[in-house]
Amino acid sequence: MKLRYNAWMAICATVLGGVSCDKSEPTATPTEDAPVIEQVEEIVEEPVTGEAPAVPALSAEERAAKLGFAQYLPADTEMVMSYYNAEQSAKQLQALKLYGVIVGGLEDMGADEMEDDLEEEDMLEDEDLLEDEEILEDETVAPDADEADEDDDAILEDEVIVEGEAGPEEEDERNSAWTLLGREVTIALGKTAAEQTGRLLTMNRRMAYFQARAMGRAAQDYARTGNMEEFSATLASELEIDGLMNALVEDPEAGTALLEQTEIPPLYMAFRANEGELEQNAQLVNGPMAMFAMAGEMAIPVEYETGGVAFIGYKLLGAKIAETLEAERASMDETMNPETVDALLAALRKKNLVVVTGTIGDYVVMMIGGDEKTLVLSPNLGESLVALDEMAFVDPYADRDLVAMIYGDQQLLNTVAKEGGGLGIYALGLREGISGGEALGDTRNIEGLLQIIAEREDALNALGGANDFGLVAFGEDGLKIESIGGYDRGSVDWSRPTDLAHLGGNPDNLLFLNIPSNAVYDEALSSYVEAIFETAYAVTMKASGLEIEAPELEQLKQYGKLFDEKFRVDVLGLWEALSGKFAEGIGNEIALVVDLKGSVPAVPGLPQGVVDEGKAPRVTMVAPVEDRSKLAEAWQQMDVRATSLLGTFSEMRGEKIPMQKPISSERDGMTTWFFAFPFFQDDFLPSVTVSDKWFAASTSKTHALDLIAKAADGGEAGDGVEFYVNFNVLSKYADETLTLIDKYAAEIFPNDSALEEFQENRASYKELVEASRDFDSLHWDARKAGDVIRTSVHFKTK
Repeated sequence: MKLRYNAWMAICATVLGGVSCDKSEPTATPTEDAPVIEQVEEIVEEPVTGEAPAVPALSAEERAAKLGFAQYLPADTEMVMSYYNAEQSAKQLQALKLYGVIVGGLEDMGADEMEDDLEEEDMLEDEDLLEDEEILEDETVAPDADEADEDDDAILEDEVIVEGEAGPEEEDERNSAWTLLGREVTIALGKTAAEQTGRLLTMNRRMAYFQARAMGRAAQDYARTGNMEEFSATLASELEIDGLMNALVEDPEAGTALLEQTEIPPLYMAFRANEGELEQNAQLVNGPMAMFAMAGEMAIPVEYETGGVAFIGYKLLGAKIAETLEAERASMDETMNPETVDALLAALRKKNLVVVTGTIGDYVVMMIGGDEKTLVLSPNLGESLVALDEMAFVDPYADRDLVAMIYGDQQLLNTVAKEGGGLGIYALGLREGISGGEALGDTRNIEGLLQIIAEREDALNALGGANDFGLVAFGEDGLKIESIGGYDRGSVDWSRPTDLAHLGGNPDNLLFLNIPSNAVYDEALSSYVEAIFETAYAVTMKASGLEIEAPELEQLKQYGKLFDEKFRVDVLGLWEALSGKFAEGIGNEIALVVDLKGSVPAVPGLPQGVVDEGKAPRVTMVAPVEDRSKLAEAWQQMDVRATSLLGTFSEMRGEKIPMQKPISSERDGMTTWFFAFPFFQDDFLPSVTVSDKWFAASTSKTHALDLIAKAADGGEAGDGVEFYVNFNVLSKYADETLTLIDKYAAEIFPNDSALEEFQENRASYKELVEASRDFDSLHWDARKAGDVIRTSVHFKTK
């Protein structure tokens, strides 16, 4: 199935402050009071266009007023993330009824656990009392009445503190956190971030390579000795940090040059203070700086001016640290090659760590980097980040109360995507680890397959690319997120309109997903997955064929032999049918539609009233047909292989399990194939429906036929990817289901205890349903505008 779509959106980063229920005008100033949540029973669909409103470009001054600390960042900043009004957003989140339900549930769980602990303690105490009963009776003296009263008063005072609001210390901690984080928090990476991130990722990839190589070498040792302890010893030796550092320094793709070039890129952290709280915020940020004062001569004070303000802090000197380590040189030489130690110390002598803090405007700022010359703020707006054309993505939202803003440079995104690595680097490391040894026998086939994994991964990654990324999140009927650019893996075909977008127009749909997949990407991904499975099979068969007596290998040998002799040919045939003929016969677009209007199957034991009155989910996937004859060929191959597999299972179980023959039905040129079972009916019938133009796989024949007919009738073409969830439909279904269970509870629950348990929990179920009414819908779409991708997300609340 061609279910591929782009998932680079940074939604999670903005959820904390994003669920806003504010119904005020967008330009209104946020208040300290949580807004009142309106109850809206009917959903009002607002199509997401994916296009930003056309507005004149903002000046640098206007952007500065909107974006806060970004106005002080230099123009060569490569990444910035700003989060606004977190305290206010948290209050709005807490105003949701679902938040109260979740918190109440957690508190109840904690109370239950505490009660269980107390009961256990009481039991232990009772046992101790029983054991010492005679001693207690002889020696216990009644306390003085006045002392007892004083003790009781103290206990009552403690109970008031436990049961009441948070204590003063806890409240101070909460206030301190919001003092620092409540208004705005900005984290940014300056110039060289992409370059240095690439070097760090290269080191990480090479470390992964060495770890996989260690696994291969340990496998050779295990095959030679048949001793698992030998395997563990080799692996532990190879993975020791000293050994990894030796390998890294000697590695031609990393080596000393990489170590010497690696620096800490400029890192900025800024916290906006409320009026009158700048000094308090500065104290909170400066607190950790005290540890540098304890570093002795390894750290020296630093003071300089940038952006028109003074910054002070410390510089941790690599040369001094290296000098200290030189005293331990003898012990280092025992575990690492002397050349490696020389290289590490030489690189360390050139590295410094600078940490400085200061205040500018309403902000307390901490800057971290390798050199204070790189830790700079912009001297004026004209040379700042906000003056760049790349920041124009924020301009259409100048009148919104932003929750978050994110900007990422194209080079940084490409570096993270390309240098991050995947299975390929592990495959190459394992390939080197097993090569050259004799214990595993001839490993050339596995080595070749591991090389193919890496090559196909590279081919898959080559289909992707990045543009500068910009994202804004703001509260408007819930949370809205608009983004432009970012990394595109190449999995979506943005070049053609979609033919199934109109299937999402039904207000009764619970969920709708429409994706036009990229045929080139699908083929590359299929080849990559095939190489992984083929390699896994080859490795398993090599391990199961080892001529060593080891308990841990016996079961693997049995399963490996069983699969190879009984199942391999048929499983391979099924895969070839699905990835070959079936994939060729289906078009490169799918629509997934889920509603809650299906019929309940007449399963034995289910009350007739539930069958007659209840509703069940219907899930249908629709796709265009490219070549119906190839679908027929794929089905024939799958039928032969499935029948053979069933025969194998029959042989193993010692009883014949005949392959069921599918039944077909025809309507308007559409053929539906399904298997007959007593409780199946048209509206609950797992089936496949196909015509010359359309294919559907569904849990309901009725739903599939209706959607294919609607697809054939056509409608307004779509563009890109669309995903939609209607929470109103879900709430209504939950209401109806709970009512139906109430009505037939005595028949549904098999015994009195089950019925009693349901009745005890019914109030909680109802509370959860009521809380879910806060949510209206979730709508996400992505489309290409010009050369860049635009995405829109609306998590709508009431």
